[in-house]
Amino acid sequence: MDRSHEPSMSQNISSSAVTSLVPYRVSSKQVLLGVGDNFGTLHILEVPWSLRQASPNELHAMSSYFDRECSRIDYYKERDMNRGTAVVDSAPQIPTALETAEEEEERLKKSFNNYLNMEKEFLVKLGLRKEDDPVQLLT
Repeated sequence: MDRSHEPSMSQNISSSAVTSLVPYRVSSKQVLLGVGDNFGTLHILEVPWSLRQASPNELHAMSSYFDRECSRIDYYKERDMNRGTAVVDSAPQIPTALETAEEEEERLKKSFNNYLNMEKEFLVKLGLRKEDDPVQLLT
């Protein structure tokens, strides 16, 4: 199972926001980390050996990890570009000019009249209305 996204170590320092991190090498065998928080408190932590010293194949492992991530990002960009063209082609056309108040009113009347006709057909199919009953359309 791939655990490359998980942190190698986590440490709760403070309940407030961390504002600064300063590493300090005491000797070749000890590194301290000064951590300042939003309350002005200084916390001093010792950095564990596993985080100070690189593992034998760490450079190769990290290089291959970044290569995989770059190829994954390229794949998703290409996939999104291919999806984007398909979505744009099927998207409804947006009018470039704004319609006047009269044109908008006419369009809304036409749409409402279409709705009334569909409602009549539906009610006729259900037997709740007769075929020859008139529909009061907007004019």
